[in-house]
Amino acid sequence: APADHTQGRHLCALFPPSKTSPAAPKHTDRRTMVGTSAAATIATPHAASLVLLGLLSLSSSALAFAPAAAPLRLRGTSAAKHACLLGSRPAVPAARSERASLTGVRMGLFDALKELAMPTEVAPSANSAPEVAAAGTLAFAAGVSEIADPRHPMEDAWFVGETEFGIFDGVSGARKSDNQDGLYSFQLCQMTQRCIQTQKNKRGYVDSGLALEFACSALVDNMACGASTACVNNLDTSVPGYTTLKGVNVGDSGLCLFRRNAQDGKLELVWKTQPQQHFFNCPFQLGGSSPDSPDQAMKYSVPLTAGDILVLGTDGLFDNVYDNQLLDLLEYTKDQDPTSMAQAIVGYARQQQEDPSILVPYGVEAKAAGQVWSGGKLDDTCCVILQFYDPEAYAAAPAEEAVPA
Repeated sequence: APADHTQGRHLCALFPPSKTSPAAPKHTDRRTMVGTSAAATIATPHAASLVLLGLLSLSSSALAFAPAAAPLRLRGTSAAKHACLLGSRPAVPAARSERASLTGVRMGLFDALKELAMPTEVAPSANSAPEVAAAGTLAFAAGVSEIADPRHPMEDAWFVGETEFGIFDGVSGARKSDNQDGLYSFQLCQMTQRCIQTQKNKRGYVDSGLALEFACSALVDNMACGASTACVNNLDTSVPGYTTLKGVNVGDSGLCLFRRNAQDGKLELVWKTQPQQHFFNCPFQLGGSSPDSPDQAMKYSVPLTAGDILVLGTDGLFDNVYDNQLLDLLEYTKDQDPTSMAQAIVGYARQQQEDPSILVPYGVEAKAAGQVWSGGKLDDTCCVILQFYDPEAYAAAPAEEAVPA
């Protein structure tokens, strides 16, 4: 039978929910802001441009495992709006106006088994990651794409600054207030970015965990209603010769770090955050209606190198797209800018969500929890892509080779 896509995530509680969960509450307010942008490079900050792209159509045609005969094409329609952020860099073209296309990947049992055999090196502890050689101070270009669940206003929020970035996902089962200014996830996003800016102005450095803690406290004082996951990050260059990703993650939003193998040049998943859940479909969450706190966040410190690709996403992405599929999508779009990469990933995630017969990561977790689930899981979906490069090598490269892949 087709999946029941009306079930929202559970609000954190002391006991698991009953088998019959209440329907997600209706929302009366529609938030139009999809993110806030600042400079998107480290070494040479510039004001980044926020570009509203054309509207996107998401094909749900059946696709075979790569190479597929029928490509997934992103076409204009009124179904979804995508917001994109392209970091300012010398000689880097603006967000592409032509329609993007790529070869799609269809998920099935074969891919689920392939997922287990991936050459993935996951950090053995929260604070460790694969070591790299000194790469100097890196810069990055960023791209963002998102699509809302058609049943309610968008609840995914994000921000990208000079050296800081984050993503937030409002929990649909949490209590909300019609009187407060916007959804809780957007409020937490804005307040966290404001706290980070205060740290930079007053202290000269950023502590992502402390900024998230202050933001949560400020919203509690304002009696804001709701709950949200949070993944907040900053880039640290205090150690000479190194650029280190430092951050905190609460809940089932998160990030993946992809890097090319030095021997064969193949793209690999080298590190990723682990989701935090009290039980199936009940992630750790922050808010006045949740007992969780920023102290419970997963804290990490990950050294970066030129060529790294960082993918931030909400559960709408990771519930429907496997890690090996992210690898394939990044390979198919390797010659495009980060915005096009993010569009391809979000477009493919929505196609997965609307397919009633496939096996997605959410379905695997549901089966492990003793529940029946078929097809994709419809949800708000947001993806932020950061592509790192050496600004010195970039400046010294010939004009025809200046744009990093």
